[in-house]
Order: sequence, then C-alpha cells, then structure tokens
Amino acid sequence: MSELHQTTDHSNEITCPSDQRFTEDMDALIREAEHVRLRFMRTMRGRGFIAMSVGLISIMAGAGGFGWLFLVETDLVKGLAALALGVAIAAMLHFWSAQSLKAYKKDYKSRFLPRMAKVLGGFKYHPARGISRKLLAKTGVIPPHDVYEAEDCFMGRYKGVKVLFSEARLKNKKGYVEPIFDGLFVLVEIPQPVLKGHTIISANKTMLREWRNSRWQSLQDTGIQTGNLSWDRFAILSDQPAEAQQFVTENLLKELAEAADIFNESELTAALFGQKFIFMMIPYDADMFEASDIQIPITTKQHAMRCKKEIEQLLEVIDVFGLYGQSSKSA
Repeated sequence: MSELHQTTDHSNEITCPSDQRFTEDMDALIREAEHVRLRFMRTMRGRGFIAMSVGLISIMAGAGGFGWLFLVETDLVKGLAALALGVAIAAMLHFWSAQSLKAYKKDYKSRFLPRMAKVLGGFKYHPARGISRKLLAKTGVIPPHDVYEAEDCFMGRYKGVKVLFSEARLKNKKGYVEPIFDGLFVLVEIPQPVLKGHTIISANKTMLREWRNSRWQSLQDTGIQTGNLSWDRFAILSDQPAEAQQFVTENLLKELAEAADIFNESELTAALFGQKFIFMMIPYDADMFEASDIQIPITTKQHAMRCKKEIEQLLEVIDVFGLYGQSSKSA
C-alpha cells in the first residue's frame, strides 16, 4: 500500500460529471456489464449442471464400490477408499463449478470498476491499494488493531488537490469478532503546507470519551459552536486552538455533517495534520464497489447514482479545504 503522494497520477484531473453525461455513460456501461453477467451466468449454469450430474454419478459409483468391496470382498479399507474417491471427485467438480462465480467477481473489478471510476469523474481505480500504515499512524485517530485491510481504491487530482479514498477494515486477530472499523478512508493532500498544528474533528462520542484522556491529552477543546445542532455534533480538538478556529468554519462543519448523513448518518472523524494532509474515516458497512448477485439482472444505475452522490459530497468537503488553502497562500 502506497502513500497518496507516491501513487497519484498527476495528469488525472477529477471533475464532477453532469447528470446527463453520467446517465449516458452509465447506461452504456451497464448494458455491457449485463452482457458480461449473462455470459458468466451461462458458464456457471453449464458447469453447475455438469458438476451436479457427474458428481451424483461419482458418489453413486463410490457407494456401489464400497458395497461390493465391503460386503462381497470383505475389504473395508478398499471400500472406504472407493467411497472417498467418489466423494472427492464430486467435491472437485463443485469447486470447478464455483470458479465461474469467482471469475465473474474478478472480471467486474478488473474491467467494470476502472471504467466506472472514469465515469464518476476521472478517477484511477486500483483493486488492492490504500493509505499506507505509516501515514495512518500519523493521523492520531486510528484505533488499536492487528489487521488493516484496504481495497477498491480510487485516486486522482481535484482542483490541484490529491485525493485518495478506499474501503478499509481494521480487525483484531484473536477469534472472529466484528471489525473494529469498517468503512471508508479518505486522504487529501493540499499542494502547499497551510494547515498548522494537529486538529481532530469527530462525531464519534465513544472515541472521544475513550481517547480524550489518553491519546489526545495534548489537544485542547477549541470551543467552536455554530448554534446548529446538526453541525455541532462534532467535537473539535487541536494543539493550536487559535489556528483551528480560523479554518474550522461553519461551512466546513455543514459539509462534514451532510457527508455523515449521506453515509448512513455515520460518526465521521476528520484529522488535519502534517501541515497539508486531511484524513477522514467514515464508518460505512455497505459494499460500495462489489459485484451484484450474478442471478440478478443489471438493469438499474441506482447503485451507481448513490456512489456518484457520495463522491460528490466528499468533493464538496474538499472544496472547503481547498478554498482555505488558496486564501492562506494568498494571505
């Protein structure tokens, strides 16, 4: 996994597509995706029929061999071997049949998602990239974990700002439990160092309660209030409160609140650090970029429209930071 400034293609400029252009491009892409789905479904059904028929024959033959070798030949070992062989052949056929579904999901990510990323504004898509562990450790908001997984990474440049977001999960190794975090990681890099100090903006009350007296002892409450209950859901902590009060504006809190609401009213957290990095972690357990059920026709762009809305809201948040960066540089 590479850091944003190491992986972003500088020539890849993100734009917000018009609804008409997006609809036209997505309709063409969905038609092609449906054609591919039908092809894989026919393959899966054909393999399924072969696996079921030959597998059943194999199991029956194994059972017959067991009966003959055990009852007639009185050789239990050979009888069990014959039965095991019949079951093994059936299992291998079932595995062979299931590979067509895996191939469909792989094809979806290798062919459909890169093109969808372009339709969504000109992103570059990488199936297994994400923000580096080294950079995550500097955010100050990542909870303790053993396993970090990142996939479905979209990256590009938006108005001169480098942008990366990916699905991410944080887990513990001990036994199977719910992920510590399941959602989106977003990383933004402003061209020039303009963000002073380390500031954390969070609506996660559990995180605030557990960490305010431990990891965030060096941060002070900025006391920023807007009078709007929806926007004031966020606590703003900073090691430079006076500086934070300059760039944590009502407009920024409004955009963050709207982003949280779009992502199922998530307890969004943002961190501004390293003078030019903005990181957001958004709890969101929906699979944004997974292939649909192979049995269900791809006839609607509803899922794509939701992804477009979610991405546009993230870009609106970035717009606020971008304006601050420009004003800071000109000051």
